[in-house]
Amino acid sequence: MHTIEYRILLIEDDQRLARSICDFLSSNGFIVKHFVNGDNLESIVSSGSIDLILCDVMLPGTNGFEIARAIRNKFDGPYIFMSALNDSYHQLKGFKLGADDYITKPVEPELLLARINACLRRGLPYKENQNVIEIENLTIDKPNRVVKVDDQPIALTRCEFDLLWILASQQGKEVSREFLFVNTVGRQYNGSDRTIDGRVSRLRKKLEQYQNLKCEVETLWGQGYLLSVKSQ
Repeated sequence: MHTIEYRILLIEDDQRLARSICDFLSSNGFIVKHFVNGDNLESIVSSGSIDLILCDVMLPGTNGFEIARAIRNKFDGPYIFMSALNDSYHQLKGFKLGADDYITKPVEPELLLARINACLRRGLPYKENQNVIEIENLTIDKPNRVVKVDDQPIALTRCEFDLLWILASQQGKEVSREFLFVNTVGRQYNGSDRTIDGRVSRLRKKLEQYQNLKCEVETLWGQGYLLSVKSQ
């Protein structure tokens, strides 16, 4: 198992294959979000909550190559194509689009795991240096999932940590309820689910226990939330 729980975004329209990959990677210590196509990916990619993208090439609507072209400037982590298109033309096209690897189907699970680990190892030193956010006296260490106020650790659940990380990465900016829902719950927001409201409320209560904390979570009614620095 990994000391760091890497998050993989799987884009695959074959439900049976996707389920098999999700189960296999989850059993090997990864957190996997699954999308069947390239719709509504911008929010999850730009949030910084994904470490690696595993994308099929032949997808309904926008294909994998077009997805890569659209989001590559928003995502600097490893990008792996999976495809039954095993000729050199398509493989070279994938690499020209910035892919870190190109795996031909049928996918052998152990080989897939080895290639994912190889891509993550190559990016690890960079990610360790970039995944700490400091705002005033609040420090959020993403790889180790540790949050501190000054030197005092805050005990947060996984969901609370994910919310805080996203809010901190967008410090001072409004983050919509839909954005938070997609990136922490892992499915599309239906407009009425209040899961995020409850999680934000619990996170805020924990943060408010630290009176010396110089940040706070604000509610923008009917819009979303933001993490701001308290006025002096």
